[in-house]
Amino acid sequence: MAINFSRTILKERLKTDDLARHGLLMTAFGLLAGLLNYLYQLSMGIMLSPAEFATLFSLFSLFMIVLWIPRSLQLPMTKFVSALKARGNMSGVNYLWRFSLKGTLLLGLIAFAASAAASPLVSRLLNIDNNLFPLIMFLSFVFAFSVPVNLGVLQGLQRFLPLGFSQTLWALLRLSLAVLLVSLGLGVYGGLIPIVLAFGIVFLVTMYLLKGLSSFGNERVELSALRSYTGFASLAFVCFAMLTNIDVVLAKHYLSSQSAEVYAGMSLLGRVALFAPMGIAVAMFPKTSELFERGGDHLSLLKKSALYVVLIGGAVVITYLLFPDFVRDFLLRGKYAFASPDLVKYGLAMLFFVLSFLLMSYFLSLNRSKKVALPLVGVAILQVVLIVLYHSSIAQLVNIMLVSGGLCLAFIFPLYWEVRNEQKQTRNR
Repeated sequence: MAINFSRTILKERLKTDDLARHGLLMTAFGLLAGLLNYLYQLSMGIMLSPAEFATLFSLFSLFMIVLWIPRSLQLPMTKFVSALKARGNMSGVNYLWRFSLKGTLLLGLIAFAASAAASPLVSRLLNIDNNLFPLIMFLSFVFAFSVPVNLGVLQGLQRFLPLGFSQTLWALLRLSLAVLLVSLGLGVYGGLIPIVLAFGIVFLVTMYLLKGLSSFGNERVELSALRSYTGFASLAFVCFAMLTNIDVVLAKHYLSSQSAEVYAGMSLLGRVALFAPMGIAVAMFPKTSELFERGGDHLSLLKKSALYVVLIGGAVVITYLLFPDFVRDFLLRGKYAFASPDLVKYGLAMLFFVLSFLLMSYFLSLNRSKKVALPLVGVAILQVVLIVLYHSSIAQLVNIMLVSGGLCLAFIFPLYWEVRNEQKQTRNR
């Protein structure tokens, strides 16, 4: 009895150590990818004219919202791959991967065709006089639906080093190719074409990383649960993407050109509090999913993950609070004169959002996609309504983001008590 108890304690400690190690690894990759993303936007801001950069940045912000539709496929793949892995069914993993890959390649082509038809509408929304710009951006959809499938398989198998490498590679390719093409005089085209090329290259790289799955056979598995789960999970991710990106798009639409540029710079800096600790959630998801399938203590992993997120994201917010002018002038080279309190509030809003993302990932790993998606839908609608009604200044938009982040966390958190009570009841039986 004592030996079994000791073994259980040892296993839990090993899982905790794995979480810390893998979380640190994904955080490092997340920071590197975030740095490369920032350098891409900064280099484009320096190399392009203000008008060209405004066009590129508004397109990219809109693209980041739309991109979450295919990116939302990664989590369901992670969920079901980790479940099959927990059962030792690697041939089922291979079947799921191949089946999903074929479907998403077809879906990517359809999405590109539909988006291409909508390019003139996008141009009018963002006041762009060249329909080729959104068309090139939407060309990324050809591979954008398939890459998350490959990344989801890597994440579900807990192959975090190849996963982090692949995610960082996309940002590196986009940055290096954009600098090269813009320096050759291609202007906005030079900033957009690398997005398409990076997706294509990362698709080939991830296909190579997963080629070993073929050796496990191809046993058919039931996919009805995957389709049901994917629907609400995708809805949750799209709403989260809107909550964290739509403000930049609407700022470009409502604010003056100068205020929109300042808001873009502030949001770029404030989002460090969102992206820096996000690797913790990436590392946690397959572990809590696997523990859920095995009936293990997944709640303790959530608590530790939340602690890490608060420490990392909180450190960013505190840095903004103590040294706002230094951070702003050093990182953004003094090009954006936004108010320091706005940066602190925006960073705090991002901390609320990343905690919401952590909880969202956790509850999705427990098959509670519907209960997670519906609150996010409500907050996303409220956020858009508030911005449409109150958009006269940067301060108003920042306050709306802070309120939205707080409400997002407040509406999702009650699920924690539900899960906690259920786990207590299970232990008492």
